[in-house]
Amino acid sequence: MSLASLGLRNSFRKPLRTSLSVAGIALCIVLVLTVTAVSARYTTVVDQSYTIYNADFIVVSKGALLLGGLPLGAVISQGAVSEVASVKGVTSATPILIVVDVKGLVPSNITIGVPIQNFSMFASATPLTLEGSYPESADQVVVGNYLASTGGLGVGSTIREGGAVLTVSGVMHTSNVVLSNSVIMPLQTAQASLGYSDLVSAVLVDTDNATAGVPASIESAVPGVGVLSYGASQAITAPLLSSVGTFDIAMAAVASVLAGLFVTVITMVNILEEREELATMVAMGASVWSVLKVTLAETALVTLAGGVAGAVLSGGATAFVFERYAGLSLSVSLGTLAAILPPTDAVLAVAGVLAVGVAVGVAATVGAVRSLG
Repeated sequence: MSLASLGLRNSFRKPLRTSLSVAGIALCIVLVLTVTAVSARYTTVVDQSYTIYNADFIVVSKGALLLGGLPLGAVISQGAVSEVASVKGVTSATPILIVVDVKGLVPSNITIGVPIQNFSMFASATPLTLEGSYPESADQVVVGNYLASTGGLGVGSTIREGGAVLTVSGVMHTSNVVLSNSVIMPLQTAQASLGYSDLVSAVLVDTDNATAGVPASIESAVPGVGVLSYGASQAITAPLLSSVGTFDIAMAAVASVLAGLFVTVITMVNILEEREELATMVAMGASVWSVLKVTLAETALVTLAGGVAGAVLSGGATAFVFERYAGLSLSVSLGTLAAILPPTDAVLAVAGVLAVGVAVGVAATVGAVRSLG
């Protein structure tokens, strides 16, 4: 029997301890990868919200919360649209109403209201394919492909929004998470059905780029509003995204330390229990490398088994989190798992834990052999 095989056999002589060690390492890997997947999904939603429309500036109430490109909370009077449009240098002012369900981890069930003539602005801002057509009347809407798939909707289907029954005139097929979760309808229909009569969330402004000081002029002409550029809106959410990234790194660090402790404990306990076997091997003239084969095979088996099990379980855990807290069905989450949880992240997590196991095994074995010599 080879020395490596002896190490593998030793692992199975202690099935309970080995199983608990594998489970502990697996749970650490699940924690690392699931937190990474959730934070990556959240960041993706915020980033993609910037690209659902094109505008030089966005005018919002000073009390509004701007989550990426999605104005939430406070609204402004629709009468402000004409005041904004009259400011020198403004070439277009498009009112938009956005109502978002933010109870979950990521925004979902997004309802967007825009004037009928502005529906095509979404296609100019982000790649999408429209099945059917844009609304031509107040009782028509377009829906995102995710909502269409989960709700069994298609061109010609009907949905109920508030007290109104609306017909789906088109389905948007896009990789943009925000638009794929959206129902877009004529502005007046959205205002009436959602209880926002004569109110809008924001005004999208384009300028002729020849008139300086347009934002200041708008804020002066329309009391109670703020004017943000693309860069300024990103700056608002930057601290939030930074906090998400910091939390992700902190959780990964804690889980990695715990995984390392599991590996360290199991390796040290195994070496202490096998001192007589190691002493016999040394007495028979075995080299340090020969002894290393035994302990490393044992440590590597437990570490690798825990890492692989954790990587597999993290896929299910991630899908469950998004199904439970973000409204994504299990079938959709599992279908897009490679995008939410890149395989490279799983491989790196397993490789990191395995590297810790090998390092601990080498150090512990060398120390034990020297103490026996």
